[in-house]
Amino acid sequence: MCSLLTLLFCATFLLSFINTAKILGIFPAPSISHQIIFQPIWKELSLRGHQVTVITPNPLNDTKLTNLTEIDVSYTYEIIARSMFVNNLYKRENTLWTLWMMYDVGLEVNQADLNDEKVQSILKDTKEEFDLVIFQSTHNFNVLTLGYGGRFKCPLIAISSLGVFLHAHDAVGNPTHPVISPDIMLNFSGELSFLDRVKSFLFNFWYRFLYYYYALPKADKIARKYFGEDMPYLGDIEKNISLMMLNVNPIIHTVRPNVPNVIEINQMHIRDKKPLPKDLKDYLDASPRGVVYFSLGSNVKSANLSSNIRQEIIGALGELPYNVLWKWESDYLPDRPKNVMTRKWLPQQDILGHPNVKVFVTQGGLQSIEEAITNEVPMVGMPFITDQPSNIKKIEDLGMGLSVDYKTLKKEQLKKAIMEVAENTKYKENVQKSKAILVDQPMKGVEKAVWWIEYVIRHKGAKHLRSPAADMSFFEYFMVDVVLFLGGCVVLALYLVIKIASLTKNVTKSTKKVKKH
Repeated sequence: MCSLLTLLFCATFLLSFINTAKILGIFPAPSISHQIIFQPIWKELSLRGHQVTVITPNPLNDTKLTNLTEIDVSYTYEIIARSMFVNNLYKRENTLWTLWMMYDVGLEVNQADLNDEKVQSILKDTKEEFDLVIFQSTHNFNVLTLGYGGRFKCPLIAISSLGVFLHAHDAVGNPTHPVISPDIMLNFSGELSFLDRVKSFLFNFWYRFLYYYYALPKADKIARKYFGEDMPYLGDIEKNISLMMLNVNPIIHTVRPNVPNVIEINQMHIRDKKPLPKDLKDYLDASPRGVVYFSLGSNVKSANLSSNIRQEIIGALGELPYNVLWKWESDYLPDRPKNVMTRKWLPQQDILGHPNVKVFVTQGGLQSIEEAITNEVPMVGMPFITDQPSNIKKIEDLGMGLSVDYKTLKKEQLKKAIMEVAENTKYKENVQKSKAILVDQPMKGVEKAVWWIEYVIRHKGAKHLRSPAADMSFFEYFMVDVVLFLGGCVVLALYLVIKIASLTKNVTKSTKKVKKH
């Protein structure tokens, strides 16, 4: 009894030093591949005693998390499903078109969230307060969510499930050199050619013009309908971000100089292995020659591929000497080969952890690549959208796999790539080398993320980490005024030299004429 009282006293004593907070999380992107990065964070914050309210299309629905309130906005998946952006995923449109579509669908999703009855009840409650707002800063799904920071007048933390666009770096004064750190949408990898450098330079200007003079003003007008006319300008709220956390890693992403309030995290969703369902375990165990795991992720669905691409893939998989496990999202796969098993959903991390899996055919999403590396599985990449092409290019450069182009895909190409990666041990060896680097960290990604979140809570913001560059105009940061001033001085000096030389010449001529006369 005495020891129990002692434990209770110690627990009470320790809890008295925990600075618990009310936290609002806004994670609007209807994509499970993004949400699985954020879920461990709000779960851990809840377990640490913080009162967490989350707006998400993928709630955990865990009754054990008593400090967690989740507002389910899963209906926004319907918006994505019918959008032009998704319907044109397989056409690989140009970067400018993709950005425009992402922005428009992002606004539509944000407004659907804001119109939710439970969200409205929070916004309209004049007594409601939060100590911190954490919002998703991936692609353009974050523009309207900035309004929550203005509404509750508290510190802001931005978190991304991959890299972020130029405007997010601008908000915290992070360097965005067009050659050293090209924007993620450009999908550049390795050493840039001269043409790539020109494209990146021009994109830096074009994107900023689009964001600051079109996207932000348009979003600000919409935001005032939900957060009130007295709210600050969204661009000013964006400048109030205390911390920005990026889900990047040293294997896939180029090393870049970051200001102190930009924190890199990774392996957020990597978890301990769970037992496989019996049918999958039996299938994998009964494949001594090996298994090829085929999945194009949650956004690019195999079942939506054109019949031509599907037939080429089926032809290649059917000729392999291995069994194949394919994430196929419908009930029926036409012309399914005998060595292929399909399932609408598969526990990817647990499958990749099975020793008989020889190759992972992947779309090249960041989370899938991290799972493959941590499970030491080499890859064949078939990239489609956003950062996938550059991710797969890096996989090739590091010798961890090969890539195929779905637009020109032939069964012989896919079969050859899979066989090469499966049979040549160099690919697995290179994956093992990358794993040694990836997992060698002082703390796990979730622990790091939560530590920094609580750091902001403890200090009621992190203005002391803010770079002066965040408050500079474009002209000040790039010293355009200084360059113009110095250029003007040079021009003036040259003008004076020429003028003096001309006067001297005229005086000399006059003197000679006088002497002659």
